[in-house]
Amino acid sequence: MKRLSLPAVPAIAAAAMVPWTIGIATLLPHTATARHWNTVWAGLDVAIIAGLASTSWLARRPDRRVALVAVATTTLMCADAWFDVCTSGAGIPFVTACVEAAAELAVAAACLTIGLHQEILSPAAT
Repeated sequence: MKRLSLPAVPAIAAAAMVPWTIGIATLLPHTATARHWNTVWAGLDVAIIAGLASTSWLARRPDRRVALVAVATTTLMCADAWFDVCTSGAGIPFVTACVEAAAELAVAAACLTIGLHQEILSPAAT
């Protein structure tokens, strides 16, 4: 029996998620009421604040771990922007969410740049 290689796991998971995602997109209701909605959003924002502060702190030290923290923070910020836009109401709330998402994505891009260029920023990396 051939052993499954570790890099194959994400590929298998991606393939398995295709029918799942199609099901979610077609079967879930278009609206829903969520309990603890404020806690969900506040928790995500706290995670983003921690990521932004950690990215800045590690980049200034300089610390090689900044790459991981910066990429994680970028991911959280992109997900936050996506959900802000997708869960906003029509009209002014949607426009506001788009403007806020643009600002958030700009900061996320800065974090990603820090993460991708950490060796350039970090003389300790040599």
